[in-house]
Amino acid sequence: MKDKVMDALQRFSKAMFIPVLILPIAGILIAVGNLFTNVRLQAVLPFLNNPVTIGFGTLLSGSLNAILGNLGVIFCVGLSVGLANKKKSEAGFISLLAFLVFLNAMNKFMNMRGMLVEGSLSGTGQAMVLGVQVLDMGVFIGLLLGIVVAYIHNRFCETEFNNAFQIYGGTRFVFIVLIPVMVVLAVLFTFVWPYAQAGINALGGFIRSAGNFGLFIYGTLERLLLPFGLHHMLTIPMNYTSFGGTYTIATGVNAGSQVFGQDPLWLAWATDLINFKNAGDMEAYTNLLTTVTPARFKVGQMIGATGLLLGIAVAMYRRVDADKRQNYRSMFVSTVLAVFLTGVTEPLEFMFMFCALPLYVLYAVLQGCAFAMAGVIHLRLHSFGNLEFVTRIPMSLKAGLGGDLINFVICVVVFFIIGYVVAYAMIGKFHFATPGRLGNYTDETAPEDGDQTEGSSTAGTGTKKGNSQAERIIALLGGRENIVLVDACMTRLRVTVKDISKVAELPEWKAEGALGLIKKDQGIQAVYGPKADVLKSDINDIL
Repeated sequence: MKDKVMDALQRFSKAMFIPVLILPIAGILIAVGNLFTNVRLQAVLPFLNNPVTIGFGTLLSGSLNAILGNLGVIFCVGLSVGLANKKKSEAGFISLLAFLVFLNAMNKFMNMRGMLVEGSLSGTGQAMVLGVQVLDMGVFIGLLLGIVVAYIHNRFCETEFNNAFQIYGGTRFVFIVLIPVMVVLAVLFTFVWPYAQAGINALGGFIRSAGNFGLFIYGTLERLLLPFGLHHMLTIPMNYTSFGGTYTIATGVNAGSQVFGQDPLWLAWATDLINFKNAGDMEAYTNLLTTVTPARFKVGQMIGATGLLLGIAVAMYRRVDADKRQNYRSMFVSTVLAVFLTGVTEPLEFMFMFCALPLYVLYAVLQGCAFAMAGVIHLRLHSFGNLEFVTRIPMSLKAGLGGDLINFVICVVVFFIIGYVVAYAMIGKFHFATPGRLGNYTDETAPEDGDQTEGSSTAGTGTKKGNSQAERIIALLGGRENIVLVDACMTRLRVTVKDISKVAELPEWKAEGALGLIKKDQGIQAVYGPKADVLKSDINDIL
């Protein structure tokens, strides 16, 4: 039972990547659109002050804001596709239909009971979702329905009938089953959700009210869960649901409506600050700036990815054997650059996660300290990587967060130094076999035969000739007959196999470019960085 629960949690965490990976892209482009309509930037760059560029910026940011405003349906479709074992495209289509059925069933039942609020919905617990007035369940409605649709799809998608009923088989039968299920769930949650929402708010409020200690525990635990692929069980609810906070928009066309989670909350909060300043209402501006702190559970990760982890990377590079350092330079530079720009930290973390486990544990604790800094000094910033961070600088400055930007840079520098000193000392003191030393070499830099140290890895670059990398990975998995399911998240190729004993060991995986390998029961996780999803597609095409 324990193994089944762990497997289910890992599959859920992996499936969450489908909708989550889209959101930072949308955030970056919204910020770019805002740059074209930024009055201060137009004063510095007069060529931006014309109807064409202003219109372009308005269209770009306005059209993509619809993504952040409809996270429920996005998570529903994305999660059902990620959890479907087969016929994934059909699962996504059916989940959209089920979502519409759920919304309208809830609306009709609430209308029958006289529950629908007239006029402004602010503070009523109700919201307009795809034009339908229902209980405001935020992203949770997408998470719930995505799981239900995926379960029923996997259970009935291959059901077939004979004769005249043959047309109702397959995914059409899945939709038939889902109709009464959605209606029942809509009725059930009409009664249950207000209590569930109160519990979620209380738990999120408890964590947020725990102060610096709560931030420290959150940041440390989030990194400790990463090797198991479960860290998104913490981050996604905090970033996109009421678990991370609820905020009522005070200005603009959306005034009175609510947003949930750290990411939408920061954008709405910063926009309100700007609008209050532009209107000259400094009393409201000051009150909002001093009473709401929306980004406490994200900025620590930014400090970790930009400062602490890059300090550790430099220390690992400095500890590479002197005669091999030139050969490892490109690997470290490319990995550091990817982490710095995107905020995706796993390619660097897997370089030392297993070969220097005590260092990784201390790194997790230091990451918790970086999170706690948001409670020590003003760090009211939010982004998913430095690309998005840079595009949000004009918005942050216009909102009056210049001091926060300075504090952020100071924290990054301090944690970079801490990461470098700690990692350099521990790698030397405890003789950790980080990349490029003590036998942890790539094929091009490995010692001659007979010189390799005991227990060394013969990691390679995956440049073998004669077949494709995807075909060689299939062979590492024990052949196509041993493969049950191939999937991927942002950085990991995740495969379910029949017999784990037939799967190759870490040195052979490293020879195909993997940064790390995790085996658990019948599950395999091979860390390939951002190319994992491409490999998944190539392997599935062959299978």
